[in-house]
Amino acid sequence: MVIAFLRGKYPDISISDQQRYILNYAQEMGIAIDMSELDDASINTSLEERKGFLEMIRSLKSGDAILVYELKCLSTKVDELIKIFDCAFKHHISLHICKEKILIDQETTAPFLMSVLSNMRESNKKLSSSRGRPKGSFSKSKFDAYKQEIVKMLEDGISVSRMAKELGVSRSSLKDYINSRGLKEIVSLQNSSGTNQKRADINRVSFSKECPLRVKSI
Repeated sequence: MVIAFLRGKYPDISISDQQRYILNYAQEMGIAIDMSELDDASINTSLEERKGFLEMIRSLKSGDAILVYELKCLSTKVDELIKIFDCAFKHHISLHICKEKILIDQETTAPFLMSVLSNMRESNKKLSSSRGRPKGSFSKSKFDAYKQEIVKMLEDGISVSRMAKELGVSRSSLKDYINSRGLKEIVSLQNSSGTNQKRADINRVSFSKECPLRVKSI
C-alpha cells in the first residue's frame, strides 16, 4: 500500500499544495497512490498524542510506503524522527520525501541518515533566532568538535567513562551531550537499518525490540 500523507494546520504550505507536490512526485517516479491520510494535529503536538498518525503507522505492512511533502510534515523534532525512522526500518516501510526527492528505506546509508537529522537540527536552530528556541534544537557545545569521534566510539561500544578519559572531559558533561543530541539513538538507528554495522554490535547500544510506534498503550 502507498499512502500520501498530508499535514493539516501546517504553517509552511497548504494541504492542496502538499497534494500537488506529492502527486507530481508519484507521477514522475511511476508510483501509484492507493489512499491519502490527513494528520490534522497541530505542528506542536507530540508524537505520542498524534493518535491518527500512530494508527496509520500501525496499519502498514512490509513493503508499504509513505509519500510526504517534506520531512517536517512527519515531525520537526529530531528525537521523534529517529523513532519514525526506526519503526520504518523495523517493518520495511519506505519513506518518500517528495520536495527533496529523498527515499529513506533499508538501503539508506548511515552517513546520509546522520546528515538528514543534522540538517533538521540546523533548520531548527535558524528558527530559534526569530521564534525562540524550538524543541529539538540545541545551542552550540564544546563537544560538537568531537561529534564524529564520539559517534565512532559509540559504534565501537566504548563506555562513556572511557570516552571522557580519552577526550579529557567531564564524564557527566559528555553523558549529557550524548543524551541531548540523541547520539546513542542515531547509532542504534544505523544498526536497525543495517548500515555499516556488524550484527554483533547491535546489542551494545540498541532500541527496544518493540517498535517505538507500534506499542498499543496509548
